Amino acid sequence: MNQFPSVFNHALGPVAPGPSSSNTAAPYRIGKLVWQITGETPAKIYAELATSTSFARTYLGSKSDLAMICGLLNKELNKFDITKGYKEAKKAGLEITFDTASWEGLGTLKGCRLTVTRNDGSSVIIIADSTGGGTVEILSIDGFPVSIKGDCYELLIFAKEIPDEMVKEIIQEKMTYTITENSASHYLLNIKSTVPFVYDEIQEQLDKYDGIILRSLTIDPVHPVVCQGENPPFQTATEMCDYCDKNDLQLWQAAIKYESAISGWTEKQVFNHAKQLWQNCMQSIKKGLKGNFSINGIITPKANIMAKKFNSRNSETFPLGILDTALPVALGIMEYSNSAGIIVCIPTGGSAGIVPAAIYSGACSISGNYLNPDENLIIKAFLAAGAIGVCMAQKNNFSGGALGCQAEIGSGAAMASAALVQMLGGTVKQSCDAASMTIQCLSGLICDPVAGTVQVPCIARNLSATATAFVSANSIMAGFEAVIPLEEMCDAMITTGNIIRACKGIGATTTPTGKRLAAELTEKYNAVRKV
Repeated sequence: MNQFPSVFNHALGPVAPGPSSSNTAAPYRIGKLVWQITGETPAKIYAELATSTSFARTYLGSKSDLAMICGLLNKELNKFDITKGYKEAKKAGLEITFDTASWEGLGTLKGCRLTVTRNDGSSVIIIADSTGGGTVEILSIDGFPVSIKGDCYELLIFAKEIPDEMVKEIIQEKMTYTITENSASHYLLNIKSTVPFVYDEIQEQLDKYDGIILRSLTIDPVHPVVCQGENPPFQTATEMCDYCDKNDLQLWQAAIKYESAISGWTEKQVFNHAKQLWQNCMQSIKKGLKGNFSINGIITPKANIMAKKFNSRNSETFPLGILDTALPVALGIMEYSNSAGIIVCIPTGGSAGIVPAAIYSGACSISGNYLNPDENLIIKAFLAAGAIGVCMAQKNNFSGGALGCQAEIGSGAAMASAALVQMLGGTVKQSCDAASMTIQCLSGLICDPVAGTVQVPCIARNLSATATAFVSANSIMAGFEAVIPLEEMCDAMITTGNIIRACKGIGATTTPTGKRLAAELTEKYNAVRKV
């Protein structure tokens, strides 16, 4: 069963409370998968966050513990007030403790080890990793190595042995499986499928092996798109340009063709889902510009004030044209995100302000309507951003922790610049060139969030990166040459990111102010989490 990145799983999404997809959407998904593995809201959980990864440093400031509790309670992430997580856990009888662990083996990006005690007193140990952009992976269940990413249907059969005839009976078309062994000499048959399992039918088959089956369970996907295993029409930017030239397609149409191929959705379903996601973006724009919310952290809402000053034509600020609209929007989304507001992470929560700000202000400028800009123009640009994002996602999980802020802010700005070229009527190659130019401008950007929040310097970078997206789009449309192809710059970003990742103790977090804020906010966050 082939698995490919999805426009909606990896580039235009997830939809989640801010401030960070890898710190809210992913912990929620880990919690949701643990809930399915245990079959209930557990009685007790001891969660150890790996100090060898960034989870231990960021989970308080980015509300990771609160989001994970939401999943463990089997709640809907976007309908549950995660700030009330500990109170709701207490009501449900869930005792949960978060701690840090210094030993290795707990994932590579944001790893954790969960010792889960069920209500009947039995326990299970699960090792999981938040792998960037809201993606996750369960790495181990009671010593059984697994790779459960929540992007397909899973059947787990724990047994004293796995007879060949049992495997042959259960495995069907479009299924893959692995058999692993743990230290107790027990076996796990892990079957992955693109369609749901009919558990009653499976149970009938398993009843024949009653003496050796220990237990079995199914796990549903936690991502919106389940890859059907069909090969997409392209994977790289070069292949996408060739495909579009051959079939006379625009960039937004390429995104639809790609997503339809891997998901099995109709092209209309893909377009309508993009439209729904944009409506989520508009909600975050409107709420962000109002600013009538509080932020538990370093900053206070300023987007509304910025918008008024930028448009008052006073002598306090230089006129910036289209950026006078775009920058307050980018700021508002990020401020709303940091209040745990629901946003679309494009491609992450840390870069969520860039693409919506660029597209919205670009559409307002082109249509001449700042109240109701052309929605069809917007959705096509939005999908164009997704097409660039999914090409980048073939090798990049958009994780600032893994590849530096260039992978979040840089990728978001690259997607935005390509969307703007689409809006201006540019070619697919020009969109790719604009994205390449943007990555060149932002190459080497480190990940250094003060106090583990997505506030300083993350929000300032959303503003500057929005401006960079416009610079790149206009420059390419005016004849500037990016020279280096997009996919080569993506490879260069990964190479640079691996160097960045090895550098410790750099950037804003190392300043005296950064250190002071980290100490103050850690104490504050611990206080508000007491039930």
